[in-house]
Amino acid sequence: MASEESFGILVHHRGSIKRKTRSGVKFTDKDPLCIVVSPTTSYDDLVRSVLMKLGVEGAKRVKKFFYRIPVTVLQDTVKYDCFTIGSDEDLQVLFLCRRQFPEVRTPELLAKLVDVVSSSGGLSRNTTTVATAAGSSSRPAVASSSVPVYETAVQPVASPSFAVDLNDGVGDVVGSFDVPPNGL
Repeated sequence: MASEESFGILVHHRGSIKRKTRSGVKFTDKDPLCIVVSPTTSYDDLVRSVLMKLGVEGAKRVKKFFYRIPVTVLQDTVKYDCFTIGSDEDLQVLFLCRRQFPEVRTPELLAKLVDVVSSSGGLSRNTTTVATAAGSSSRPAVASSSVPVYETAVQPVASPSFAVDLNDGVGDVVGSFDVPPNGL
């Protein structure tokens, strides 16, 4: 990867998209990240870089990126629109525009971040991500957002509407209650 191929992009991760008449589209985040990319950067690499730099791996995921794409360049005015990036092919549009519009020195993205939800419906803040160490295809590098918690196996119940402790509930009446008299 030659250094002249690498360049910085601004990644906004808070704020919103504003449509302005003069320049078209603008992102409102005042504290963007700077991520260095090259034409060989994949969508997954970009996602990992953003999450790692924010320190939210395992707690957040990138739903999609919005690219502030130049659509017209007239003398000293650049008009922008919004392009959604969600794959490697979409990301190649950014690199193509970079070559076609050298006037735009620093491309800008807005990352739409969402919470990672586990299969049980709760937030998953205890996930482990396995990645390969830089320069190595055999040594995994493990990063965890917290200490792993191990739970004992739970016996499944055949019907969730009839959940009872079958081991200790001998002779217990399940679901009985007194019904108050109705005044009608």
